[in-house]
Amino acid sequence: MWILGFLFLFTIGGLTGIVLSNRTLDLIYHDTYYVVAHFHYVLRIGAVFTIIVGLITWWPVLTGLRLNNSIAILQFITLFIGVNLTFFPIHFLGIQGMPRRYREYLPVYSYWHRVSSLGRLLRIISTLIFFFYMMGVSF
Repeated sequence: MWILGFLFLFTIGGLTGIVLSNRTLDLIYHDTYYVVAHFHYVLRIGAVFTIIVGLITWWPVLTGLRLNNSIAILQFITLFIGVNLTFFPIHFLGIQGMPRRYREYLPVYSYWHRVSSLGRLLRIISTLIFFFYMMGVSF
């Protein structure tokens, strides 16, 4: 399931890269949150999912702890939804023209920021589930 999740997210990042390969659109979206969302979908998600797959695969071998599959599925679902809720709305912010590297933004961008913050909260919950899961704590 981790590999399928990675392929889905990497494909979304690749499709947004096609948009950025258009010279006209790249000039419009350059230095906006659209580029940030594309970058995170392609690079960050791939690295995180790969690290998690490696840890889940080798942790029982290294520690001798048996991992609970139902908790692994819960952690995957919360991380997958959290990642999409965090980074997909950032595309909309970029399309609206929200620039990067600014300290304060117009209130018109606040809705998608709230949605993205909800996704960040889900990612934090998923990380806590992952740490407890790897330590062998069962719920």
